[in-house]
Amino acid sequence: MDANGVPVKAAPSAQVPGHFGDIMSSRETTTVLDGGFSPLERIVLTANGNLQRILSAYFNSKVTVDLVRNNQVDSADYPDALVFDREVDIMCLNKVCCNAKSTVIISRPEYARLVTVDKVGIGQLFRYLNILPEFRLINVFRTEQGLLRDYSLECDGVRCIIREEFPNNLFAADFFAHRSGRHPDEINNLRVDAVNAISGYQPL
Repeated sequence: MDANGVPVKAAPSAQVPGHFGDIMSSRETTTVLDGGFSPLERIVLTANGNLQRILSAYFNSKVTVDLVRNNQVDSADYPDALVFDREVDIMCLNKVCCNAKSTVIISRPEYARLVTVDKVGIGQLFRYLNILPEFRLINVFRTEQGLLRDYSLECDGVRCIIREEFPNNLFAADFFAHRSGRHPDEINNLRVDAVNAISGYQPL
């Protein structure tokens, strides 16, 4: 009530949108997954444009993308569009952390010219256009070989349909078996300890 005893309606509380902080989506994104996935597996399975950053942060090492193929193909489903069949490997310390196969459909002529005439790379097209595509997670599942997910990235004139495969032991201690089966953090700590031992440095 105000000073005159008249009831006052409370101002509506501010609602934080469901996609707050999710720069790749304009809608609320549900990140609840069935299937008994671990917390780390759920993080990579729901990554929406920041998978390389997540893997680099987890492994504390540089992550690179190696192009396996990038072929323009004919498609009866999209006769008036430019269609590419692509495959890349996401690498860390010479190990494949993720293999991604995608179909990229470019339906706007001005975007097609960027690729065919101006030679803008398919992987850089969204960034070149300064467009944040809409992310949609289609499916996630586990096989004997590893984790798989299907998702799409889409804006007006460009659609990417992507399947990513992750090794089953991606977050296991033996993933870097050729590096004594240790996480890079452990290797770095061993190096620091060795240098300290040689130099006689004693941490406080």
